[in-house]
Amino acid sequence: MMNKIIGCLSLLLSPFAMAMQPLDDQSLSVATGQDGLNIGVNVSKVEFKQIAIIDTDGWDANNVNATEYRGRGALVIAQNANSLSNTAINKPTITAKNASGAQTDLALQAVIDIDKGTGANGTFANIALSFGAVNELIISPFSIYAANDSVLSTLGNSYIRSSIFDQNPAAPNTVILKSNVKELLRLQNGLNIKFVSTNQPTMNIQLGAAPQGKMIRFGGAIDSICGVGCNIMLVSGYDGSNNPIGASFNFQLKASNSSGFSLSKFYAGIEGLSNTDKGAFVLGIDNKSDNVDLKLNNIQFGNTAAIPATTDAAYRFNGLQNSAIGNIGFTQASVTDLKVRINGM
Repeated sequence: MMNKIIGCLSLLLSPFAMAMQPLDDQSLSVATGQDGLNIGVNVSKVEFKQIAIIDTDGWDANNVNATEYRGRGALVIAQNANSLSNTAINKPTITAKNASGAQTDLALQAVIDIDKGTGANGTFANIALSFGAVNELIISPFSIYAANDSVLSTLGNSYIRSSIFDQNPAAPNTVILKSNVKELLRLQNGLNIKFVSTNQPTMNIQLGAAPQGKMIRFGGAIDSICGVGCNIMLVSGYDGSNNPIGASFNFQLKASNSSGFSLSKFYAGIEGLSNTDKGAFVLGIDNKSDNVDLKLNNIQFGNTAAIPATTDAAYRFNGLQNSAIGNIGFTQASVTDLKVRINGM
């Protein structure tokens, strides 16, 4: 039996043994003469059920003066339930289009190099990320929810995956929100990010000495975010037909010039422990940004459902029909020396 096992192993391992023959000098120089590492990833679509950001030390009392922070909770990104009583289970998706408007792969290219640095600057790894022929990213409708630890099945500081939705017993293949889940914000028609086709966004990451001055430097330019408008609602509650009630508006952000909103002055990184805090993720901009035009159109408060023909008190105040109060916007706007710190969760 032992001889048979050894014989079988010899047959299985023989291709690997042949592949591991010693290399001569010429072959070795070819094998080690590569300049860094290139990685390409092509994905036709990205989809997910939900993304949870857990806060493991929230307030344990509804009091701004609370000294103990033990109540665990989370922000959850999940499907946009247009009507919680009869909405089929959908997954938020991210897709891409090329300059012609046709769907294309989310082609991500990574070029990785290690450099010994010079002088006081030590060794560092440089990772250059870029998109392929992607000209626009489209994210389908989704909502942001608040949920407590019993819904998310958190145990200590660990997270055990659990959905914020339950199957609706009144309608097969549809969902309803679990108790202790609150919808906060709804993107009712999703959003899209359009790049400048001749100057697509890039990201350069340096780990180690980072001679570029920051861990992450951005490049490229954005033409618009929600160029044709994205309907956003801050959700307060629902009416008897599960239509959302809250504050809604149509968001639109566009570069003020044809060359787009440049990302070349933006940076990101992680700041370490200091005398004042425990460190943070930082996103900022050096000097002055390019100009943008921002519009908040059709601002409306209350119920945004179609108004019934009758003078229903749920839709009218003192005989007046609920409608948009107007538009707000600015043009040629910019920021200087912006710095955003994210920490604490």
